[in-house]
Order: sequence, then structure tokens, then C-alpha cells
Amino acid sequence: MKTLRTVVIGLGKLGMQLTTDVNNDNNLGIELVCALDDDTNKHDYGLSSGYEVVDTTESLENLIDKLDLDQVIIAITNANQRFLNELVYRSLRREMRTICLTSEHPSIYESEYFNVPIVKKNLSKLQEFNTNKKINAKSNQNDTILVTGGAGYIGNHLVRDLLNSGYKVVVLDYLYFGSNGLEDLMNNKNLTFINGSIENIRDIFKSIDNVKYVIALAAIVGDPACGIDAENTMIINYESTKILVEACNYFGVEKLVFASSCSVYGASYNGNFLNEDSDLNPVSLYARTRIFSENYIFDNAINYSPTVLRLSTVFGYSKRMRFDLVVNLFVIKALVEKKIEIFGGNQWRPFVHCQDVAKAFKYVVQTDESIVRNKIYNVGNENLNFTIDQVGNIVKEILPDTEIINNGEIDDPRNYKVSFQKIENDLDYTTDFDITSGVENIINEVTHNPNLKSYKDKIYSNYLTFKDL
Repeated sequence: MKTLRTVVIGLGKLGMQLTTDVNNDNNLGIELVCALDDDTNKHDYGLSSGYEVVDTTESLENLIDKLDLDQVIIAITNANQRFLNELVYRSLRREMRTICLTSEHPSIYESEYFNVPIVKKNLSKLQEFNTNKKINAKSNQNDTILVTGGAGYIGNHLVRDLLNSGYKVVVLDYLYFGSNGLEDLMNNKNLTFINGSIENIRDIFKSIDNVKYVIALAAIVGDPACGIDAENTMIINYESTKILVEACNYFGVEKLVFASSCSVYGASYNGNFLNEDSDLNPVSLYARTRIFSENYIFDNAINYSPTVLRLSTVFGYSKRMRFDLVVNLFVIKALVEKKIEIFGGNQWRPFVHCQDVAKAFKYVVQTDESIVRNKIYNVGNENLNFTIDQVGNIVKEILPDTEIINNGEIDDPRNYKVSFQKIENDLDYTTDFDITSGVENIINEVTHNPNLKSYKDKIYSNYLTFKDL
């Protein structure tokens, strides 16, 4: 039996027992070469126990390469789930045989090579990983990207952007709002469309096989829509995230990029800009499902690199148009009814154009994994933080015949200004659209449509549908 050159992570009680077991039993076939522990006070114990090198966990990959190691044994019981998952991920990415000892199974004698012991029960279908499984060895991936909800308001912009950048794209979409968003792309040789649901594990696994990156857009979006059926919202917005995570771990996709929302900050305005480390104060079911999903994605990232994008309130024209968004709603009310009713008006919101959102997702895909792994980014521009009153005034400046009716009642308590320094610094990301250009584009698409009356009737019907939610 080959003797495995091994690094042990953790020099606490579990690591000390492991060291004793290995030193007392030559039949285990383990050579303890290196020990890692972020508590430097324990390093003297490692050296006295015969390890050649003792260092911190930051050096894991470097020492795997430098010392020609064969195996990683994680012997930590007091670390949080995310930290343990990170160690497993880094080990697997170096194609190391990996054992994770736990308080329930602390003995090397009863342990198996990595079988995802630290993952929640619903991930138990994950396959074992060892040196016979090369995580990124799929020769037919060819930078293929899965976009869930790819026919939607943001999704169709993103799919076009990705195809124009040379990627192959798989879209999973139930087409609940129709196929207008992608109709002109269906014959594109680099697009694969799957009519299916993110609630269906078969559809998810069918879509994700042989893709390199996953961008998760599909969800019930917005407070009014989520409020219609709370149970259905939890199934689609949270339980479906668990299925997606299971699939990403199983197939070893390189990155999972998830669409969250700045609404997680809720009623948080104190005069300061909020950043990704600010306290969360959700005031709606939609925001809570985004937080639940964010945490689940990070806590269970064993075999993929997770990134979360918290989107500002989106606006702008799209082939799959939405009129439940404040800027778009004000425009269509101004065009059709010649008036805008504002509730409250002093609430702050950050805004971002739908095409700029699409660009942000592409930037994450194209940015080195070491930069975006386990990161949360607010998506928008600090110059696009406005009050609802200010948005109404921008629309009125463009459509001066609009009457603005100020209602003192506040029907939406969300109130926050957001900083976007992190995404600018890490990804060199900037936005291209302001609210004025976005409003003018919507107006142009509506008023210059050759079938103006039927088009406006269709838009008005769409608006009324959201109005009644």
C-alpha cells in the first residue's frame, strides 16, 4: 500500500488524537508531513510531533504543490460551516484525497475519503470525490453558461450579451410570461433552450450537466408578487435554491452567480450609504427569501465558487417588459393616464438599468475566481440613488403633461441608499445608463411602435395585471 503524504488541518484535540493514532499504527499508510492551524500558539505542538512544516491554512494550496502531498485530513470541530466548506473546496480543487473528521466520526479508522459529511442532508446524493474524479476535466464544457430565467426581463439582455461575447448559453425558463424575450434568438446555434422549471430537480440536472458557469435569475421577484402566495414563494425562491446548489456541487460547476436584491437592507436609512457588510433589515417575504438563499449558497459551497449580486431597483426597456418596477411604472402611467400617484415620496432607493445588471453578471463570470469567490456585491451606481419623489420629477421633466399626485401615506417602508464601491474596485464595474436615458428609451419603444394602439393596450393590460397584485 502506498504511503500517503498528508497534511493535517487542525491541531486541537481531534488533530492531536489523529497524530497519535497515525504515529502508533504503521498500517494506516499515512505519512504526516505538514500541519496547518490558524492558532499559531499550537505550532510548537506540531513541530514537536514530527511534522516537517507547520503553517496557517492560508498556505494550503502552496504547500500541497511544494511538498508533493497526496492527502488532506481536516480535523476541526469548532469552526463554522462556511470555513470548513472552504477548506474542502480548496483541497478538492487541487484534486486531493480528502477526509473530514467530525465530532460524530472522529476516528481515522472509521472515516472514508470525502463523502461530503459536512453538507446538509438534502445534499446527500453528492458523489464521492477522490483522485479518480477530476473536477474540471470536462472536455465538452467549452465555457457554456446556464442562465435560469434567461427569457425574463434581465435574462434576455444577459443571454444576448453572453452570446455576443462568444459563450455558449443554456437557458432554463418556464416561459410563464411568454417567449418574447428570446424569440429572435431561438435559432442561434450557440443557444440551447430548455422549457422547464427551477422547482423540478430533473429540469435542473438536465440543464446544468456540462456547463461551466451557472447564473441564477429565475425567481418570483418583487414584494407584491411574492405576497400573493407565501408558500409558493418559499418553494420557488428558496427551496429551488437548494436544488440548484445540489446540482452545482454534483457537477462541479466553476461558478454560481446568484441574483439577490438590495431590498435585503429594508428600512435602513440613517443618512449613510449602506455597503455589503451593513446590517440587513428585510421588511418583505421577497427580501427574506433572498437572505435565506444567500446564506444557503455560501454555507454549502463545496464544489463551486459562489458570488451573490444584490441588485438595485431595476429599470429600462426589455423585450420581456416589466411594469411593476417604479421607474417603468411611472413612465407607463404618465403615458397612458397622464398622472403619477406617489405614496410617501421621501424613501430612498438605488436604481440600475437592466442592461447594466446583465453586464454585472458577465463581469463576474469573466473575473478571476480568486477575486469573486464568496463575495457579495451591490450592483448599481451611487449617482443613481434617488427618492421616489425625485424619480417622479425626472419622468415629469421628460413628459411635462404629467400630473404628480402626492399621497402622504407610505405603502412601502423600504428606505435605503447604497454604496457600490466594492464592485467598482474589484471588477472595475461602471454603469452605462442613467434614469433619463432609460425613461426616454421606454417612451421611444412605446410611441414608435407601428401598432401603437394595440401595443399601448397590451402594455396597459400588463400594467393593470401588476397593479392588481
